[in-house]
Amino acid sequence: MRRKTVALLLALTMCLSLLSACGADSKSDGEPSTAGNTSSPAEQQPDEKEEQPAQQPEEAEEPAQKPEESEASTPEPEQTEPTTENNAGTEFLALLQEEWQNGFYEGEGPRHTYFNFRNVHIAIHNGVVYIDNTGLADSWYSYNIATKELNKLESPRWPNNFIDNCFYELEVSKIVKRDCNGAELKSFESGSVAYYPFEEGILVAAYEKPSPLLSYDLEKIAEIPVPQRKIEHGLKEDMNVSKFSFFCADGTIYLYQGTSPIYRLNTDTCEWEVAELPEIDGYAGRNPTVPFCGKYVIYHDSIYNWLTGEVVFDWEEAGVYPPVSTNQYRDHFLCYFGGDQYLGYNGSEFRWVNLKDLSMSDPLTFPNSVSDAITVLNDTYCVYYDEYGWFLWNYNTGAEETIMTFDN
Repeated sequence: MRRKTVALLLALTMCLSLLSACGADSKSDGEPSTAGNTSSPAEQQPDEKEEQPAQQPEEAEEPAQKPEESEASTPEPEQTEPTTENNAGTEFLALLQEEWQNGFYEGEGPRHTYFNFRNVHIAIHNGVVYIDNTGLADSWYSYNIATKELNKLESPRWPNNFIDNCFYELEVSKIVKRDCNGAELKSFESGSVAYYPFEEGILVAAYEKPSPLLSYDLEKIAEIPVPQRKIEHGLKEDMNVSKFSFFCADGTIYLYQGTSPIYRLNTDTCEWEVAELPEIDGYAGRNPTVPFCGKYVIYHDSIYNWLTGEVVFDWEEAGVYPPVSTNQYRDHFLCYFGGDQYLGYNGSEFRWVNLKDLSMSDPLTFPNSVSDAITVLNDTYCVYYDEYGWFLWNYNTGAEETIMTFDN
C-alpha cells in the first residue's frame, strides 16, 4: 500500500508539473501580441508608415514645381511679340539691301550715283558736293569735303539729273551731257520734251512715233515702237502714247494709262509687252516723274511696293520714326545707306532707326534750321542753307564747316 501510495503521489506530482509547464508555454505564445504593442521595433513600423506619406508629397512636389517652371517660361511667347516686330524690320531691311546692291534708288551707292533735280538741286559723288546756289543758270558750285575747295562750274544750265558723275539736261529739244565740271561732252537732238533714264539707258519720250533708246553716252541703241493693242479681226493698231505716262521701278521702265494694261519695255526685243501688274489707286502706285528708282515709295504712314501696291513696312505699327525723305519732297528717297539702319525724322528731331531690333538712337545733332533747308547726302553729312550761306554738317558729331557765304 505504501508503495502504491507513493507511486500515486509521484504520478500526481508529475501531472501538476506538466500542467504548469503547459500554462507557461501558452503564456509565452501570447506575449508577442501583447508585447507587440509596446516593443520598439513595432513602434517604428507605424512611424515608417507615417513617414512614407510625408515622403510622397515631397516626391510629388517635383512635378508640382514643373508647372511653376512652365509658368515662369510663359513670358517667352510674350517675348515673341517684339520678335514679330523685329521680323517686320528685318524683312524690310532685306528689301533695302537688295535694292542698294542693285543700285536702283536715288543717292550714291555701290553701282550707281543718281540724283534727280526735280525739287532738290544737290548731289554728292566721291566726296564732292554739287550745289545749285540760286536756282538760276550757271550758278552751280562743287565743294570737295577733303580739300575744302570750292569751285564754280563752267555752265551747267538747268540739269535734270546727275548720273555717275555727269550732268544731264534737256535744252529746248536736245539732251546735253556734261562732265562734273559743267563742260559739255555730247548732245542728242531728241525733238522731245522728256527723257527717262533707267538701268539699260535713256528712253526719249517721242509719243506718237518710235522713241529713241540711248546709251548714257547719248548714242542711239534702238528705236522703240509705239505699243499696239488688238482690235477687230485679229488686227492691231498703235495706241495713243501721248495719253500714257512713264515710270521706272526696279531698273525697268513702264508705260501706263492709269488703267490696265500696263506695258513693260523689253530691252532684249526692244518692244513693249504687257506687264502683269495690278491696278493701284492713288499716288503710291505709279509716279511718272521719278525715274531710275527702285520699287519702294513712301505713301501716308507706310512704305509701298510700286509694282504690287503691297505695304512692305509700316513705321507707325513698328513704333519708329519715318524716313527723313517724307519731309524732303523725295518720297522715293528712303535715307538708307547700306547698313542696318535708316535715318528717321519725326518733325522735330532726327534719329537712326535700327531695323534689326526696331530700336532708335538718341537724337542726332542736326542744325537748327527748317527741315526743307536740310538735304541729307549720306550716313554722315547733310547740307543746309540759311540767310548767311551754305554749310556742310556732320550730324554724327555736330561739326559744321562753311561751303560758301552769300554776298551781301
